Amino acid sequence: MIYHRGAVSASAALIIQARKEEEKLLELAILGALKEKPMHGYELKKRLSYLLGHLWKISFGSLYPALKRLEAQDAVERAYTVKEKARNRYVYRITPRGEEIFQQLLVDTGKSSQITDADKFSLRLAFFQYLEPEMRLWILERRRSYLAERLKEMGGGKARFKESDSYRLGLYRHRQELLQSDIAWLDEMIEQEKKQLEKHSRGRNSRKGEKGGENLLLEGESLEKMTPLQA
Repeated sequence: MIYHRGAVSASAALIIQARKEEEKLLELAILGALKEKPMHGYELKKRLSYLLGHLWKISFGSLYPALKRLEAQDAVERAYTVKEKARNRYVYRITPRGEEIFQQLLVDTGKSSQITDADKFSLRLAFFQYLEPEMRLWILERRRSYLAERLKEMGGGKARFKESDSYRLGLYRHRQELLQSDIAWLDEMIEQEKKQLEKHSRGRNSRKGEKGGENLLLEGESLEKMTPLQA
């Protein structure tokens, strides 16, 4: 079989890019976990497995290289050592530089896959508490729009094609029900965030009324039209 050199190079580039994205996701998860408290490697692995075990398997083979990369960026540091079972363990903690990198990774929604990919969305959701209310609402609304479009493409809850195979029909309906369930859940989250944002805005406008200043949103401007950076 003859392979075109350009096609092979493009394929290799995609693999490298995907690997780098996975590394960034793991670094985001590590920094997010270390924001809770300093941890040694074994403890950190257990915490990440609890938070993200439903997304992917966390191994020491990926964890320690990620910690080394973060150390090289001055994002984490070895704070002290603890002795467990006759061996010393380094305890890692996040640095001010790490806080900056964490926030950059968390709000990086430049690629649509950060919202459309279920795992990437779930990882970001695990650290939603560290986002501003406007950004949380923006992400939730984008995710809902994507799922609603998916459901529409599948027939909006009805079978799009006549299917005689009961197994295929069952699978099709199951996927539709999952989408409908996720959309209903997002609707609840969005409503909750809007209430939080309204309360947040009232408090902020009250303070601005005392000190002066401009409103966050221009008159007639909606979150629907805002970019991730604006949100």
